[in-house]
Amino acid sequence: MTTAIAAERVRTAVEPAGSDTGAAIPSAKELVRAAGEPACADLDRYAWPDDGKRYELVDGKPVELPPMRVSHSAVIYTIGRLLGSHIDRAGLPYLVGMGASFRLGMSRANFRIPDLHITPLARLDIDLNDEPGVWDGYPDIAVEVVSPTDAYLDVVAKARLYLRQGVMAALLIDATHREVTVRQSDGAIRVLTADDTLELGAALPGFSCPVADIFTDLDRMAARITETEGE
Repeated sequence: MTTAIAAERVRTAVEPAGSDTGAAIPSAKELVRAAGEPACADLDRYAWPDDGKRYELVDGKPVELPPMRVSHSAVIYTIGRLLGSHIDRAGLPYLVGMGASFRLGMSRANFRIPDLHITPLARLDIDLNDEPGVWDGYPDIAVEVVSPTDAYLDVVAKARLYLRQGVMAALLIDATHREVTVRQSDGAIRVLTADDTLELGAALPGFSCPVADIFTDLDRMAARITETEGE
């Protein structure tokens, strides 16, 4: 059944200010430069690591993102497939993407990388022959999959940042507890369990799916482990 508020994990009253970090996909010096940042001097000012790891840029400071686990990537793929299938069937003018960098209307010393995004095509005024590495815009829906190495309140803070910058709905998917928290721009928070149905209202008209469907690949992985142990 739907939980009114996330018991131990959604503790908005104690969220630390400025902890807008999270998990997702690559960037490097070239991404910042392609986005129109001034050249080497500013990159040096940001102390940008050139070590092949994944980073977001938070107030001029690179914040390392953890490696993406197989289970994490499976959940991202599944929710992306479910959302994308609905968009295709309904003929909706949205793009579903993974690992893109968004400046979210903030300063050029900032960008964030949601695990998955849904963005109206009309807002994507991008020249594909000269595409920036970091886009000066925001999606309608941002999805973050919470990994065991994430600090949950940091991911919540990242979701709140998305909503402050124009995102209509932020989804936090907790694979460990099989929960999906939907945080909306009007302040509403819904915590859904595997027995519930995920709907996104105006953020994605007509979309509806059982929450349990988001975790089907994890269930298959768990079943395979059980079979192997029984051999």
